[in-house]
Amino acid sequence: MALVSQHNAKPLTMHILSNARTLYSTRRFFEEGYKRGHKMRVYPPMQMSAYLERNALELYYGDQQIETPHCIIPRLGQKKPEHTLAIIRHYEMMARLGSATTHVKSLNASHPMMRCRDKFVTMQVLAQNKIAVPRSVLIDDPLHIDTAFGKIGEPPYILKLPTGSQGTGVMIADSKTAARSFIETLIDQGLQVIVQEFIAEAAGADYRAIILNGNLIAAMRRQATGYDFRSNIHRGALAEKAELSIEAARTVKIAARILGLTFAGVDLIESKRGPMILEVNASPGLEGIEGASGVNVAEHVIEFLEQTIR
Repeated sequence: MALVSQHNAKPLTMHILSNARTLYSTRRFFEEGYKRGHKMRVYPPMQMSAYLERNALELYYGDQQIETPHCIIPRLGQKKPEHTLAIIRHYEMMARLGSATTHVKSLNASHPMMRCRDKFVTMQVLAQNKIAVPRSVLIDDPLHIDTAFGKIGEPPYILKLPTGSQGTGVMIADSKTAARSFIETLIDQGLQVIVQEFIAEAAGADYRAIILNGNLIAAMRRQATGYDFRSNIHRGALAEKAELSIEAARTVKIAARILGLTFAGVDLIESKRGPMILEVNASPGLEGIEGASGVNVAEHVIEFLEQTIR
């Protein structure tokens, strides 16, 4: 109880930027911060506006000017992510230009969050830094389909859109004919497509690791069920607590550091060539990982922000 009373003596103001106030993750951050005596606010970025002039930067929720917090917990969803990123940058600039009374700490900075929105950009950065990722080809023209097949090998193929979460925009093609049809349809709609190798030996399982400030704080193994090859919890996958191998734990921590993320959900798959990074999420959901691992991830995040600010 001494810890709580200490926080009550010097409460922090924390803003959670989330367009969905009722989401499990948003609620958990709010609960843990409130429990520790902090002043918690949830602001949906889509309902916020940013004002600036020379030496003045302000944020508004409706017609109400928003006070400068000690820190923000940004959640980047699929709805108008560019606007959310602009709001996060505004918080960051307010601190840098000195118009804020306290330095605003963002759990994750806007630039790494923007970079991780695009799955292919994420893999480019990791591959450049010698982190193992599945063989992948980004195409924007049907003329490059055969080249992609030639580089990756025989089907099945994983087809992905560069942006998407919770398994949306991800499909599997068991033949070149099916893959070609999917790819041509997506490109015809003005979309880029990532063609990726299928790791058969993983048998529909992958791992989600939560990294906070360079430390691995929780991990779970996800197993796809039924006819759905995707191992996302929102797709009905089964999850259980997991202990990563030394190599896998090292890989996920390095991936988060290379991408500049303080808080990250790193998806990893075990292959014959060793652990590979599938994706890195700058706004990982808490429901699946807290339930499977038994780790209070939200509390860890609030504690980290306290220590960083104080």
